[in-house]
Amino acid sequence: MEIFKKHALPGIFFEYASPLGTLFLASSGSAITDLVISPKGGVQAFLKRMKEKYGALLKNGPDAFKAGKALDRYFSGKSFSFDLPLSPLGTEFELKIWKALASVPWGKTISYSGLAHASGNPKAARAAGSACGRNPIPIIIPCHRIIRKDGNLGGYTGGLSIKETLLGLEGIG
Repeated sequence: MEIFKKHALPGIFFEYASPLGTLFLASSGSAITDLVISPKGGVQAFLKRMKEKYGALLKNGPDAFKAGKALDRYFSGKSFSFDLPLSPLGTEFELKIWKALASVPWGKTISYSGLAHASGNPKAARAAGSACGRNPIPIIIPCHRIIRKDGNLGGYTGGLSIKETLLGLEGIG
């Protein structure tokens, strides 16, 4: 099943209480567009970020895609693969990288160069790393599963402690 949908502007958001803190998810009504992990400033910071990114005010709404139930299953620590409809805003290259990220299975890691190769751009490891850093739907698009070729973790937008937690949850590390 193709989970990536044509990008549409979000109009609603909902909150999910996770072991990492509150996750804020934005939705267009047909797909999830963004996930933000515990921003400093809470919901107001999240809403400000969405206003700056899209120029739109989001309303608190229902979890139309049962993302909360999917996240419950993910955080249970049992092997799980998301199949939620996603609509991330990105360049053509970023979308290729994010689609390749979505194919990295639970409990597995690949290197940034492996990700570049999987996306059809074998010489674009640094650009693949940058695209990981711009992933608007972390956890669901599992950029935490990408590590450096030497086995070190590399970076993570949410911070290395969150990356370590997510990898540990999946039995890695």
